[in-house]
Amino acid sequence: MRIALIGYGKMGREIEAIGREQGDTIVGVFDSKRPVSAQDLADVDVCIEFSDPSAALANIRTAIEARKDIVVGTTGWHQHLAELKEKVRDSGLLYSANFSLGMNIFQRIVARAGELIENAPEYDPFIHETHHRLKADSPGGTALRLGEILLGKISRKKRMLTQTSSEKIAAEALHVTSTRAGNVTGTHVVAFDSAADLIELRHVAKNRRGFALGALAAARWLHGRKGIYTMDDVDL
Repeated sequence: MRIALIGYGKMGREIEAIGREQGDTIVGVFDSKRPVSAQDLADVDVCIEFSDPSAALANIRTAIEARKDIVVGTTGWHQHLAELKEKVRDSGLLYSANFSLGMNIFQRIVARAGELIENAPEYDPFIHETHHRLKADSPGGTALRLGEILLGKISRKKRMLTQTSSEKIAAEALHVTSTRAGNVTGTHVVAFDSAADLIELRHVAKNRRGFALGALAAARWLHGRKGIYTMDDVDL
């Protein structure tokens, strides 16, 4: 593929390295100091966007204007999806809070676990995630996505509680907590506790390679498709 990298932090550099390993061509690299324009994307097959929430929406709009496929790993812009659905007609947009292939398998395991726990009211679910101290959002998009999955499967849970609670937590609340420390790439725990035992599902990211491989796999899957997709649509 001929790829434009929009955002050139640690993820952008990892995608560049693995893309070159796989025989892809990096046509352009754009960071916050070098905003991308539709003209810049003329010779591009697909854009891969890992910038920051303040820039992501403008970058997506530019790719749509240029009629180029775009894979987006930045979060914080999803409230604009309805607007974008009206505009994405001649290209594809695929977004995810987490492109790790392992995490996307993990999410499907969590969905099945939620279906089983729906019929086991003695188990109370909760989520905890840990990331490096420089991560900007808390909880992160992946933890919130895991929470959405459980809310969709366990009817007795109606909402997420994402702050530290200083009082008793309502039975309908799904507690999603976070720790920020050190250089942790990302650990997510989904657990179901009862008086008798604890069931714990855990995903630990060892490095950024899995995220980059997933983003490139998503780009290959997306190329040539039209409309808006997520990693749930990608064949794993």
